[in-house]
Amino acid sequence: MGQNFLSEIPELKKKSGTALVLSGGATKAFYFHLGVLNILRPDDLTSIVGSSAGAVVGAFLASGIAPETLISAIHQGQVYVPKFDAWVKTLTSGMLFRPNYIDIAKQAVKSTVETALFLATLPWLRGKDVVAETLERLLGNPMNVRAIFNSGAIEDLFRRFLPSPDFRDTEIDLYVTATALDSKIRAVFNSIYDFECHEDAFMTDVPIHKAIRASTAVPGLFDPVMIKGKYWVDGEIKRTLSADIGVSLADKIIISHTYQPLWLENDGSVADMGAANILRQSVITVVHERINRWRERFEEHNRYKEVIWVHPDPDDIEFFLAPEFSFSYETQKRLIRSGELAALKVLGHTNQQKSIRS
Repeated sequence: MGQNFLSEIPELKKKSGTALVLSGGATKAFYFHLGVLNILRPDDLTSIVGSSAGAVVGAFLASGIAPETLISAIHQGQVYVPKFDAWVKTLTSGMLFRPNYIDIAKQAVKSTVETALFLATLPWLRGKDVVAETLERLLGNPMNVRAIFNSGAIEDLFRRFLPSPDFRDTEIDLYVTATALDSKIRAVFNSIYDFECHEDAFMTDVPIHKAIRASTAVPGLFDPVMIKGKYWVDGEIKRTLSADIGVSLADKIIISHTYQPLWLENDGSVADMGAANILRQSVITVVHERINRWRERFEEHNRYKEVIWVHPDPDDIEFFLAPEFSFSYETQKRLIRSGELAALKVLGHTNQQKSIRS
């Protein structure tokens, strides 16, 4: 059995200040996190834990790039950062998506030939279940393409931009997670801890750009990343949020995530929004329920810790309907605004609790 979602890792040492945990969730989560941090602006961060999109935001933040700088780059197209003597540009599809043209072309030729051969056999399938035969041929013919896109694009982006590839050079301790494709191990790339325990492998000798490439390698979309003889993919797969790292590093933790189902109450139904949104709602609900069960158990046994949870409003229909990957300026603004509204709601609730205690 692996460790519980929010059980502490005894090998990690606590620091004063706040640990920040940022979830994955493609560019949708990236812009939401920016909105959250633009409002909360914690000035006592000592650790940042990021998975997938959260690793991207975390790497910028840990390296000294403020959320408002990244938001300015979105509004202006680019912004100059004197500290790095570099221009930060808003993310574009060209920066992140580099198609695996050769593999896709080879697969297209193979699929065309096999489709032609299958069609030629149709006259001999009379009297058989044609639908079943078709499904069997399709499912029994796995694609040879590892992914549609080469994950090297995001690695190149961070290799060019960050002043140093070394985790030890970040201003805030950074922890980036990835999932082993062929085993039950979670990698935690960082600057302090180098050990293996339970199902975790903490590593200090992997550069930031390589760690981010592995953490953001969404299966099927981006190809797996080879590190130390193993293939690694999206960090959110093995352990949702990786909040166990955050609660091990501090007694105050901010957790920002996007796994919030849309709750419409009496104002319609997701059933009227099409198959894609029904599937989205179902998947998010599964993850949301796991997080809530873990959260309840943790808070019951760890009342001395302060954990601030930030997620989209349950009735934020614009956020729910927004695509996971979007480079539209209007969509980016809406997602940032959703993060800001979620953070403002949390701030109001936190201040209310403080006034009650006093």
